[in-house]
Amino acid sequence: MTWCRGKGAAVGALALASTTGCLPPVAPSSFVKDTEEVACCGRADSPVELTYLGVAGWILRHGDDAILTAPLFSNPSLFDVGLTPISADPDRIEAHLPDVADVSAILVGHGHYDHLMDVPYIARNRAEQAIIYGNATSAYQLAPFGLADRFRVVTEMAGSVETVGRWIEVSHGVRVMPLMSDHAPHLAGVTLYSGVRTRAMTHEPRSANQWLDGETLAFLIDFLNEDGSVGLRVYYQDAVPAPPFGMAPPLDDGVGVDVAILVPATYAEVSWHPEALLENLRPRYVLLCHWEDFFEPPSRDPEPVPFTLLPDFVARLERSLPEGTGWALPVAGARFLFR
Repeated sequence: MTWCRGKGAAVGALALASTTGCLPPVAPSSFVKDTEEVACCGRADSPVELTYLGVAGWILRHGDDAILTAPLFSNPSLFDVGLTPISADPDRIEAHLPDVADVSAILVGHGHYDHLMDVPYIARNRAEQAIIYGNATSAYQLAPFGLADRFRVVTEMAGSVETVGRWIEVSHGVRVMPLMSDHAPHLAGVTLYSGVRTRAMTHEPRSANQWLDGETLAFLIDFLNEDGSVGLRVYYQDAVPAPPFGMAPPLDDGVGVDVAILVPATYAEVSWHPEALLENLRPRYVLLCHWEDFFEPPSRDPEPVPFTLLPDFVARLERSLPEGTGWALPVAGARFLFR
């Protein structure tokens, strides 16, 4: 992989590159392509399995419980995103999506096409029992697909750094708490496809600019043991927030965040990401997602997303991690077992 990608990058990243030269590559040992067992977070009565699907998609399983975070496999090219109609690609979805028939919930942090466009096909054809959780804008954008009865708007249940939100039981052994988050600008202070819908669309979105983000959410996800105790607590985001957005509230249950799933893309467009969030969450393990170039077809050897200097983000991550906290950079198909 080539990491000196300065042309067109964010100003802060360009400044760093100009002072250090071409940034060193991320250590190959950080890439995970297969299965990794992690022993840092051992309260669960059976292993909790997190499988990365690429972009911001994950399958999270514990025993008979399974949930999904909104994946993207269609990956329209940058040319198509800018100039042509786009839609889900069933052939690509079928080629890359594992069995998700047992999934009870699909979590969607915001409504951009790279998070929501593949969800209708998956919900109607592969995860036919799943309830979709997200913001009102996403619900209005999915209305033409006939999924209104399977969407739950959870924005009003969301917590913040100061206010505890509401736990939502999404299956027998999984509960989630939405958190008010934010979406960093894509480049030079500009956030593309930003907006809030107030009514249901009457036709399916046909272009990238019709998939508006709405109010961005992050999530706390608790996997519960048979006795009701928390076996593993996961923090999940699908977009970079500007602090204090996206932060978790102070919970009085004595359970901290075990695994934090963080996004590097567009990190240089806000201040103190990931530093502020790591200080808030104090996780025991960090996984990165939405780091690869999603304008290219899904790949087991992806390049980083344009305009993001991944080695700089990784350097900042490593400087800010709580002592003893591990981290990994997964490739689609990587599986993590937390015992």
